[in-house]
Amino acid sequence: MNEFLPIVLMAPPELAIAFNAFRDTISSLESIESLARDNALDSIPFIGSVEWKAFSSTLRGQFEKDDYLILKGLPVNANGGTLLGAAQAIGLDFRTYRGGKIVKHFKMTPWTTELSHTTHDGEFHTDLNTESFPPAITAMQCCDPDPGSPNYGVSRVARLSDLLNYLREHDESATLRFLTEDSVTMLNDHSSSSWTGHVVDGNTIRYHPETLRDVLEERIAAVSRAAFAASRPFTLDRGDILFLSNHRTMHYRGECSVVFNRYPTEFASRSIFILHAHRERKA
Repeated sequence: MNEFLPIVLMAPPELAIAFNAFRDTISSLESIESLARDNALDSIPFIGSVEWKAFSSTLRGQFEKDDYLILKGLPVNANGGTLLGAAQAIGLDFRTYRGGKIVKHFKMTPWTTELSHTTHDGEFHTDLNTESFPPAITAMQCCDPDPGSPNYGVSRVARLSDLLNYLREHDESATLRFLTEDSVTMLNDHSSSSWTGHVVDGNTIRYHPETLRDVLEERIAAVSRAAFAASRPFTLDRGDILFLSNHRTMHYRGECSVVFNRYPTEFASRSIFILHAHRERKA
């Protein structure tokens, strides 16, 4: 087993400069998303450059080997264009949401129970797991680190291979059977979509305790214990981009903190841009 920590790649300074220029010259996120919907981001000069293509090849090779990594050294822009430009190095066919949007912005708030925004800790999960074909890639860029970092806003990623190895090595046969042999149903209460099958199918996992129906709590608790054991905590700094295989990993975010500037509406908290791609570019 590895040490469960993400590989960190640093973008060369010249690419950071190019992304800054890109940020300053592209007028709106909509124009970038329009290119992305057509898989035509390569038409942007610096994304089609020899330097970016060479770095992208390195990025893909490392990602294919490790299933997740952190990319440092790129700027944050106000509309998420940096994340979208960088994500095309690894992903294809970006998932769109209402209005054809690709990039979402989430800010943690103490006034909601929504899983994507709550300050409460979450569960290890995969994204959009009740869809017929969940996206292959999840990518997120840290806009604002948690004000209580490194004690709050902690992330973890558990690779499927490490999770299964842990269960085998610790003779967790019941949990292995639950993941690989038992048929389960997951239901999305927001969209009424559902899926039935094996949590682990070959080299792919789809899992979220919030969507599982008729599953013993002890099974969910056993998966959580194993995922924690097969992962290590890390934090994201401003600008950091976390790339995840949504098929070969599960991810987790711990409890977040809030610092009020003016109660109850003005506060500092963790915020991220996030997107998904249906297909993974191969090295």
